Amino acid sequence: MRVELAYVPTADRHAAVSSRDDTAAPDVAVVFDVLRMTTTATVLVDAGVRALWVVADVASARLEAERRGALLFGERDGVALPGFDGGNSPLEVRPQRVRGREAVLCTTNGSRAVEAAGALPVLLGAVVNAAAVARRLRALAPARALLLCAGTDDAVSLDDVVGAACVLHALVASVPDLDLDDASALALRALEGPGDVHALIRRAAHARRLERIGFADDVAFAARRDAFGVVPERGPEPGSAFAGHRGTDGAP
Repeated sequence: MRVELAYVPTADRHAAVSSRDDTAAPDVAVVFDVLRMTTTATVLVDAGVRALWVVADVASARLEAERRGALLFGERDGVALPGFDGGNSPLEVRPQRVRGREAVLCTTNGSRAVEAAGALPVLLGAVVNAAAVARRLRALAPARALLLCAGTDDAVSLDDVVGAACVLHALVASVPDLDLDDASALALRALEGPGDVHALIRRAAHARRLERIGFADDVAFAARRDAFGVVPERGPEPGSAFAGHRGTDGAP
């Protein structure tokens, strides 16, 4: 398996990765927006949301939710928008409220990264489901996987890199022929430093901003490594819904 890592989305996702064979497209993309879209999405599907649409534009998200009778979650500048059913906090998710429902999620950075993945099967990865994502990648048996970090305001975001590194760490331990590009190798080094994952994520500028506006508990929650065994997954059709996929090989 060849794994390539993009620290931020670009207009051409292939330009964001180094490659030995520029003609080969990825088989699957994993999008990371650890603080907080992919963490919240993981919690939503774990809580029983049966279909989750990720939409980047606020007006389009409102229309999609209205058309489908779906719950509407998301944020701009970290806080929930007027008329939304909730923000982008994993701690706001209540199973009794969302189970069996459809939902739309619209966020500042993560939703744009999903759109940037284009016409590929997409998984949503985070620290909280890193081992499950690695298992799902193995099950899909891709020749080539793209790990796509959402970043924050078009800049590299440490929390997303840590999320990708957690998936890479699980892959390194279980895929003998794993072939990492340089960006992936650098991300793995982030986990070799002192301190736990929570301490590392708290160093991210985005984490510090969330803590300033009252979401310190969200930051701590997003650092709960392998707390969930579910992976939000969609097919290759852009704009299609994510559903939760659970592994059968001892997922937590």
